[in-house]
Amino acid sequence: MKEQVLSIEQMKHLASIGVDISKASMHWQYLPTANSILNGSCELSKEPDLFVSQPGMKHEYPAFTLQDLINMLPSSISHRHIDYFLSIRKNDYGCMVAYHTAGHGNIFLSKSKNILDSAYEILLWVIENKYN
Repeated sequence: MKEQVLSIEQMKHLASIGVDISKASMHWQYLPTANSILNGSCELSKEPDLFVSQPGMKHEYPAFTLQDLINMLPSSISHRHIDYFLSIRKNDYGCMVAYHTAGHGNIFLSKSKNILDSAYEILLWVIENKYN
């Protein structure tokens, strides 16, 4: 399940560069251990658990899914009067997310074994280059 959402560190980085993370579909949360429930201590689990976000819940660490990232990416960007379109591809070597146009190729391409990592990297590029 961890490969289906961004990590806490990735989410903290997005928040630090001004991305509104409040609309994340999922969230990480450290839960009380059984020992803390029985003894009334404040001990939390060592690893966070993943939950679907719901209105009114305390979301300790929001987590974007791949769909959240795709929804945040513009479907196209214009660079030097050329329109580049969001392209998501998978082959035997991994996953690619790019802004591509016929005849001009890619303006930016992110390759990874995990499509979530590629989408995260291209979102960072879109933000850094002010295409959002």
